Amino acid sequence: MKQAMCIGLMAVLAMGGLALGQIPTPEEDVVLTVTGTVALRNVDNEFHFDMNMLEELTFTEYEVSDPWLGAQEYGGVELSAILDFVGIPAGASSVVVVAADDAEFKVSVSDAFEYPIMIAYTSDGEGIPSSMGGPLKLVFPYFIEEVEDKYPDAMWSWWVVGIRVEY
Repeated sequence: MKQAMCIGLMAVLAMGGLALGQIPTPEEDVVLTVTGTVALRNVDNEFHFDMNMLEELTFTEYEVSDPWLGAQEYGGVELSAILDFVGIPAGASSVVVVAADDAEFKVSVSDAFEYPIMIAYTSDGEGIPSSMGGPLKLVFPYFIEEVEDKYPDAMWSWWVVGIRVEY
């Protein structure tokens, strides 16, 4: 737990050069809530992100064949970067991505760190509108064959609102 706390605090320091102990809080509408056992919390036992906070994390972008929309150039933040930022314990086995309709999609922690699984907030360089499943979508790198085998089309999630860390 101490290691996870240190990772979370280092991430806070890296995010905009914040002073020790100053944990970022949303200044706009919350778009993503991380729950479960996390080292870094900004609202009770959770970490809340607004879009600006997500955009301050390392941006990644790739083209992938979306099962429902065809070829798309998605951009956003890798699931692993979010987990690194909030600091998860070594014993965590999975993360559950939660959609606004309460649908849940389980991703193993090891896969989250091995593959560039993304919480996307852009498509072809533009913000993802609600009509296309935004502002946040769970995107899998189907250009890596084994990812498509592990996470079939039904695992792609639109309207992502939460991530829950589980043992």
